[in-house]
Amino acid sequence: MGILYLCGAGNSEGVRLARNVVRDTGSAARLVLLDDDPAKHGSEVLGVRVEGPFALLAGADPRNDRVVNFVARTTPKRWAARLRIAAHGVPFASLVDCSIDVFGAELPQDVIVYRNATVGPLVTLGEGSVVFMGGIVGHGSALGPGCIVGPNAVVNARVRAGEGVYLGANATVLPDVKIGSWATIAAGSLVVRDVPEGATVMGVPGRVVMTFGVRMQLGEFKALPLPYRTRLEGQARRSSLTHATIG
Repeated sequence: MGILYLCGAGNSEGVRLARNVVRDTGSAARLVLLDDDPAKHGSEVLGVRVEGPFALLAGADPRNDRVVNFVARTTPKRWAARLRIAAHGVPFASLVDCSIDVFGAELPQDVIVYRNATVGPLVTLGEGSVVFMGGIVGHGSALGPGCIVGPNAVVNARVRAGEGVYLGANATVLPDVKIGSWATIAAGSLVVRDVPEGATVMGVPGRVVMTFGVRMQLGEFKALPLPYRTRLEGQARRSSLTHATIG
């Protein structure tokens, strides 16, 4: 039982979740916050001190210590942070609120599920995924690596989402819909048909308001390392996305 490093000091809900899980499970001896913003160093969030930047993970003990990635503003930024954290060789930990029933679901050792979320049976969550407060992932659904389900967003039954999909607060995806990798579903939107990869969908019913290629040009994926950006640029070039109606 060692230190649980919490990467990203801007998420007080995450710190509270970590405190509660450690209190209920005894899974760590101590919590340490890390953040790359020097202005936050030395401050505290809910009694947990921000000790310094992510680089301090170089001194962690990978045999006993674990790390959690709280960066969640966008999925590209979250995945970029995960790659930087992983480079230090410290194993990732999952944080699942102890009140959540995950029986029959498949969760890797690197997911975060907040209080009042619902994870149905036969659900698969990809590594690095997050389900925020009140989020619902319906039975038989599968989310790829690095997905974010925002507060009170609803992913109905048997939905398939690729890697890096972002579902904003109060968005709803109807059953059996397929969502392409790196798509973004805006807050409050209703998705009733399949979503192309990299598209941004907004409205009720949802419409494609921005294509993968445009998002690449606007620099929405610039936080990712060059090899990832190169791969995504290739995907965007192969896509023949238009501003089609999803609803």
